[in-house]
Amino acid sequence: MIVRILLGLLLGFACVSQVFADLVLYNVPGTNLVFILQGRATVNPGATVTFRHPTFGNLFMNASDVKIFKVRSVQSQVANHLSTAKSAGDLNQCLDAARQALKIGKLDLFYQACKAAWEIDPNDDRVKKLVELKLEIDKPVPIDPAQEKIMRDFTKNRADMKFMRSKHFLLLHDTSNKKDNRTGRTRAEERLALLETVYESFLMKFCLEGVELDVPDKLLMVVLFAEHSEYLQFVNLLGPDLASAAGFFHRVDNVAVFYDQGTDQSFEVLNVLNQRIQSERDEIVRRKISGLADVIRFADTLSLLIEVKRENLDIEVVSHEATHQLAANTGLMPADSPIPIWAAEGLATYFEAPKQAAWSGIGAVNAERLGWYRELAPLRQISNIDFIASDQIFTRSANNFTTLHAYGQSWALTHFLMEKHFVKLVTYYRELGKLPKAGHAEPEELQKVFDRVFGKDKQALDGQWRAYMRSLKTDLEKTLEDAR
Repeated sequence: MIVRILLGLLLGFACVSQVFADLVLYNVPGTNLVFILQGRATVNPGATVTFRHPTFGNLFMNASDVKIFKVRSVQSQVANHLSTAKSAGDLNQCLDAARQALKIGKLDLFYQACKAAWEIDPNDDRVKKLVELKLEIDKPVPIDPAQEKIMRDFTKNRADMKFMRSKHFLLLHDTSNKKDNRTGRTRAEERLALLETVYESFLMKFCLEGVELDVPDKLLMVVLFAEHSEYLQFVNLLGPDLASAAGFFHRVDNVAVFYDQGTDQSFEVLNVLNQRIQSERDEIVRRKISGLADVIRFADTLSLLIEVKRENLDIEVVSHEATHQLAANTGLMPADSPIPIWAAEGLATYFEAPKQAAWSGIGAVNAERLGWYRELAPLRQISNIDFIASDQIFTRSANNFTTLHAYGQSWALTHFLMEKHFVKLVTYYRELGKLPKAGHAEPEELQKVFDRVFGKDKQALDGQWRAYMRSLKTDLEKTLEDAR
């Protein structure tokens, strides 16, 4: 029962700062199910293993149920790269270390690299632009009372929802004011902190690559529902197709909408199971029953895994939907012209921090997206650049393939273009603004926009894309290769 419910829970752990991290394959006792954990493992006397998560604390398991592989920490590699660059006085390498820091989701390390670059040459144009952007981001954003009315109207004037502000966001929510024992924050405060991280990382990524985006002059509007059931009631008023989404950006009203990731059906099942196991654990401890240490360890581990899953899903959903909102509010994509679904979702999936990645950051390889891409890749009549650029990958997805396959293709093409043809891709996003403001763009129109930037002959570009995708590996795939 337990292992069936936990099947598919693949967790990515942020790497701690040591030079080496651990890849732990955890075989659930009595089954052939294996969980992939990445962090720091210690083998203890008595044939047990303590797995240290830098945020959530310790997980305990039997040594006979795990395999541990020592792998080099990606964070340590970036830190070493930066240290070498600083010692050599190499500004370009400092900026490259900053780029790598964003890729592993380490904004603090990114700023360390930027500071090192500034110390080498404060007059370098790239460095000056990064400094100017940071100063602009840090300016207070004026409060516009009209935004509160927009959000009240948008949510049908629910009296139980209250406002909370951060530096760049206005949040309307109905979550509890109770502070988490670990973070010292309420759920609303946690959500705002995560949004601020995505906001800053997004703007800095483009600035680092030489693209200056507009820093929004108004707070970005976000709604957070405490319960998945309340979210469903709300989205059904907007459109039933949103019910399956874990969050969305409402482009017309410029509002991003989320629910607490710990409240949907899958978590309800896990939480009920956890309560039962915790009750059994407490009874074992109370009665001092011997020989059941494994049950106690599993109960403690399950409780922590639920918290990790919740946080990982928060990060993935928020980074995805906030990217939609930022693209529309920074001038990267037009706010009032038709945008092909593939372009909008490709960008959002590129920036999302996948819940199962080992070191999630900008451009992290999403195992789920990569899997969906690979399934469709052999079907060249569908998996080709023209079919994607004309948006038929989505408009015809109800026929021979699913929307998830369409997301996979869009993510794959965007990932390739972001990494190999960045300037052209940004140009393409801005060319979309030349489409007629009203109405739905036809496939032929969308194709012409793409062709203006990338050319009509896609043979060479298609070959590069497929070669790139064959070389792309998830964190797990790369880790296992290194461990061999």
